[in-house]
Amino acid sequence: MKYFVLSAMLWGLVSCGNSNPKATDTPSPAPQKETVAKENLEEVTLKIEGMTCAHGCAATIEKNLNNTDGVQKATVDFDSQTAVVSFDKAKLSKASIISVIEESNGGEAYKVISQ
Repeated sequence: MKYFVLSAMLWGLVSCGNSNPKATDTPSPAPQKETVAKENLEEVTLKIEGMTCAHGCAATIEKNLNNTDGVQKATVDFDSQTAVVSFDKAKLSKASIISVIEESNGGEAYKVISQ
């Protein structure tokens, strides 16, 4: 009789746990960037000094640029030591893009050497 009661309790606990679906671990999609009017879209290529690796330095700068409001798309190439940034010139200036790059990693590692 003890086993029957324990089995019934265990079955009850297991079946209750299955009736409440758990949230999935799927990440939510990244927010869509605003569409920029063609006349406000500007692209700049900047030469960067101080990058020592592709997976750390270049990826950090690229992430910081892409997370900046007004940047449509940024690509940082470690091999050529350049960043190509498309941005909304109504929201950002070339100087503000340079500031984002140079302030990455505490502001002491990277320097934009040509504009």
